[in-house]
Amino acid sequence: MTDASTFKDRKVGLVVFGIFQIILGALCALFIPLMILGMIAGRNTAQGASLGTAIPGLIVYIFLAAWFISMGVGSIMARRWARALSLIFSWVWMICGVIGILFMAAISPALFAQMSQDPNLPPAALKIVKIIMFGTLSVFYVFLPAVFLFFYRSPHVKATCEARDAQERWTDRRPLPVLALSLLFGFWALSMLFLAFYNWALPFFGFILNGPAGAAAAIVLILLSAYVAWGTWHLRMAAWWCAVLSTLLWTLSTLVTFARMDLMDMYEKMNFPPEQIEMMKQTPMPPGELLIPFAVVSAICFLAYLFYTKRFFQPAAQTPAP
Repeated sequence: MTDASTFKDRKVGLVVFGIFQIILGALCALFIPLMILGMIAGRNTAQGASLGTAIPGLIVYIFLAAWFISMGVGSIMARRWARALSLIFSWVWMICGVIGILFMAAISPALFAQMSQDPNLPPAALKIVKIIMFGTLSVFYVFLPAVFLFFYRSPHVKATCEARDAQERWTDRRPLPVLALSLLFGFWALSMLFLAFYNWALPFFGFILNGPAGAAAAIVLILLSAYVAWGTWHLRMAAWWCAVLSTLLWTLSTLVTFARMDLMDMYEKMNFPPEQIEMMKQTPMPPGELLIPFAVVSAICFLAYLFYTKRFFQPAAQTPAP
């Protein structure tokens, strides 16, 4: 742990990284009017029926714009909460980025095989497309979050924020791994509300539920995730066990479902218009079997993280008051 009298002041770095986060937020904000214009234009075309399915993407960009800008301002002001939340977000950003790139690498052979059939696309151009695609993904989803992690996890940055922001913040009340776990389940609870835009379609032990049945299942999952978010913040051991069991059950449900179905089966249960479904059918889609190893690896990694956090939880009789 860095001594408060010997740490190197990183205020300049906090300002630089804060400005960079504000720039990222501004870039996300630029997509908001573009998406709105696209949604308005789509109302007069055959794709107009997909208006509802475009709203979640718009909400995501609004959230990212607000997030990066607020984290950037907090970093410039050397706030403790900004460092903690930026660190958590960077971990999630990089882990999801690595998984996403590996998934793209697994499905890219079929995609590039289809592209190679275009007589107007020479092999050299196809190679450039591959380099640009994976290079861009690596920069935005691995390199950038890694840089943020390298900076915000520094003990000197932590000490600088503690020295310049003497007041205890809510992010200081729990260990960062527990805070991250609580925020993740809270985010999942909120994100599952997006299923309303997709006819409440979700995998369920070999079937794709949608409509009222899907809504009922989603509400149960939302309430469960909300409880885990609340309970992990309060260090409830029961909430930790719920997190473990829900992860195991969700993984098993995904494995059983996509062992006998493909993503296209799920898309057809959503609110996508027929024209968009036809376009998807013309695009190489990953088979259900390909989703299984990614689901297994993701579950193993998350369960390992859950068992890492177990040390911070206490039996009900010893749980401190909030």
